[in-house]
Amino acid sequence: MRQRLLFLLLLLALPQLLRAQDPAVVTRLQLQLRVLPESPRRVQVLDSLSYALHDIVPDTARRYGEQAVALAQRLHDQRGLMRSLATLGSCYAVLSDGAYALTLYAQSQALARQLNDSDGLVRSYTTMAAVHHERSDTASAWRHYRHALQLADRPGVRPGTLLTLYGNLSSLFFHLGQDARALHYTDLALTLARRTGNRMNESIYLANLGTYHYYGQRYELAEKLIRQSLALTQQAHQPRYEAGDLALLSMVLLETQRPQEAATLARLSLRQARRGRSKERVLDAYSMLAEVTARQGQYQQAYQWQQHYDALNDSLNNGRRLATLTALQSRYDSEDREQQIQLLTQQAELQKLRNRELWGAIAALVLGLVGFGFLYWQLRRSRAALAANNLVLQATTAELRQMAASKDRLYAIVAHDLRGPVTSFVGVTELIGFYLKRQDEEGLQRLPALVRQSAQSLNNLLDNLLNWAVSQTGELAFRPEQLLVAELFEENLQLYQTTAEAKQITLRAAHPPELTLWADQNMARTILRNLVGNALKFTPLGGTVQFSAAEVPDTKSVRLTVTDSGRGMPANLVAEVLSNSPVTTPTSPVGPRTGTGLGLLLCKAFVQRHGGTLDIQSAPGGGTSVLVELPQL
Repeated sequence: MRQRLLFLLLLLALPQLLRAQDPAVVTRLQLQLRVLPESPRRVQVLDSLSYALHDIVPDTARRYGEQAVALAQRLHDQRGLMRSLATLGSCYAVLSDGAYALTLYAQSQALARQLNDSDGLVRSYTTMAAVHHERSDTASAWRHYRHALQLADRPGVRPGTLLTLYGNLSSLFFHLGQDARALHYTDLALTLARRTGNRMNESIYLANLGTYHYYGQRYELAEKLIRQSLALTQQAHQPRYEAGDLALLSMVLLETQRPQEAATLARLSLRQARRGRSKERVLDAYSMLAEVTARQGQYQQAYQWQQHYDALNDSLNNGRRLATLTALQSRYDSEDREQQIQLLTQQAELQKLRNRELWGAIAALVLGLVGFGFLYWQLRRSRAALAANNLVLQATTAELRQMAASKDRLYAIVAHDLRGPVTSFVGVTELIGFYLKRQDEEGLQRLPALVRQSAQSLNNLLDNLLNWAVSQTGELAFRPEQLLVAELFEENLQLYQTTAEAKQITLRAAHPPELTLWADQNMARTILRNLVGNALKFTPLGGTVQFSAAEVPDTKSVRLTVTDSGRGMPANLVAEVLSNSPVTTPTSPVGPRTGTGLGLLLCKAFVQRHGGTLDIQSAPGGGTSVLVELPQL
């Protein structure tokens, strides 16, 4: 928990120029964008949207930022381009692409130097230093901060830019262990925030000071400063920042032997974090609640809060990685398109030059009818060749887009199918601890066989996925064949037996011995693995997961049913899960529901490819059943 709150301190100590992040403000900007023509005002609105969203949904903010840069370049709006490049750099910094963020900041700095914009220069030096600090290059960071400090007294430098500079310097010197210098810049930032009426920045620096005194074990002073910060965030109706202050205050109260008050504030922090739609603050609240309940001796509750924390942390990390990969792919695609456009432009210029030469030849040989006819024919042929090249280029572009879409689907399938075998290995590690704790020699002797079983399952899955990927040319192949249901069920029993034993869950299978279905083997395996894996996730210790199969004579199909003994879902959640978009329900009685997203979408897509159906039957307290109907030969 202390490491998480230290991260919170550094995050709050590196504020950019704060703008409103209220959903109403974002909605208003989006409405303006619909009616604005291409103009410097449109550049400004795109840039404002990018900045307002850059630390909440950075990938969406990146797209707005790229539009702003492109429009500013077309309009030759140099000031708009300078601001948009800096904002786009912030998006890539949040997406962990520091190298490209530095490139964009350098371009913004060059424009600020051309325009003699002191504020733009200080801002660019400050943001470049922040990226170097984030990459642990404190020497480069301090070099850029010195340049910014040399320009800080120039006319035109805005207070918000100075607040960013002083706050970042405070964070740097705290990181370097130079507390006196860090406190000096924190005091400068706090004084400036109060003088300019910037209540949010004032609250941030009060919280930073409180955290500093907390680590110095000056708990009374720390509590006083954090409560002052909390009062400001409550007045400003900023639930995201209020959640951070509540988590810090809960930590101080815990250290001063007031666990009941700490628990109350931690729960309030969780509520405000959810109101502010800040998953990072929700993560902090989960961690704080786990520690508070552990201090109170409520170990079962502490374990549940820790499970919430681990699941959300994994989800956030996966989301950040996916957003970063998407940004990198988009950047590389843009660079490739720019190269293609440049090449086509050069070809067009060469073609224009050739056409001019041909017309000159026609003017020179106007008295020769034969020469004139020949040159005219050459001109027609050149135009036809250019048109043919354009058609080929369009066809190639469409083909590349189709291949990219299929590749993305294949990557998603590989990522989700690997989760089952990896979960089996996790189950083996849990069994090791379980048997060691019980000193069960017989159980320990079974572990090598379980490890071999899990490794074989993983190896088989990798072979299947590799062969599948290599054999494709852009679309996932659909090759139905007659499959024995008993073999499919047995494969899943072996794959998840280790995980079930670790959670003391009973796996049962019921089916007619010779029952078969007509389906693609790889797709059928993927469907069953996802459904059984989800059932195991949401089944409590000592529960039961049963999968069964039966013929449906009316439709000449086979119904596969996977049933768990979990706590079930209400009707509105079932409807949401069956919708056509990934679903992530924040909490449930057994933990976050993260298994109803892309994995279920893949199941639905594969079932529809077979012409089958997928349905969910569930009720609170009554478990969940997933029913899949696939054709029978």
